Amino acid sequence: MKNMSVKKIIGIVVGAVVALAVVGIAAVMLLRVDAAEARQIALETSGGGEVLSQEISNEGLRNEYSYVITNGDTWYEIEVSGFGTVTELESGTGQYLDH
Repeated sequence: MKNMSVKKIIGIVVGAVVALAVVGIAAVMLLRVDAAEARQIALETSGGGEVLSQEISNEGLRNEYSYVITNGDTWYEIEVSGFGTVTELESGTGQYLDH
């Protein structure tokens, strides 16, 4: 009878871990941004302009987005996380030269 209780507890713990994993994956899928949203975030960060290049890298269940944008005589290198936050921002003036 004691073994039955341990088995039940193990079953409950395993079930809880699986449920948390499913909820975590669902949250990532619902909260992540797509390429169009990431592009809009990058353009808003630069104040508009022209996208010179964009790159999408896969990081597990989410993507990372990198953009080079020019706005007037200012260029921006912007990285947007899969959740829509700007993680890196570099800017300069004059002609953009690949850094």
